[in-house]
Amino acid sequence: MSESEKTPSPHPPPARGGGVDPGPELPLPLREGGGGREWRPLCLLADLPDGGSTSFPPPPGSFTGLFAVRQGGAVFVYVNSCPHIGTPLDWVPGRFLSADGSRIICATHGAEFRITDGECLRGPCFGDRLEPVMIQIKDGVVFVPQVAQ
Repeated sequence: MSESEKTPSPHPPPARGGGVDPGPELPLPLREGGGGREWRPLCLLADLPDGGSTSFPPPPGSFTGLFAVRQGGAVFVYVNSCPHIGTPLDWVPGRFLSADGSRIICATHGAEFRITDGECLRGPCFGDRLEPVMIQIKDGVVFVPQVAQ
């Protein structure tokens, strides 16, 4: 079984190549065999800067978007909502990380979250976690479940 055919985990390591442009070059949604989960393209892996973060608008009919952080060979996607009061986390669109890139920082109260699992390490929501979004990377494209918001 190839890497792209394995059952996805919340944060599988990405394939080589890719990018982040939600433009027309993204493929159509995926569907797992046997009537399984439908996936929508989020971005091209190559467009996610290593050591950086990127935000994505909510899908039609939703209010909360997503954001992705790439650390070398790993991509982490979360719902853009602080567990403390539900506000968006980014300081400015697409900016979620501390100056050294080691933590996700909430713009509202300065809460600090571990990138790898979204756990709040400091701030009013200490011990809570960001809501992770399962991803699947295929042919350099990062996919999220169709229902992810």
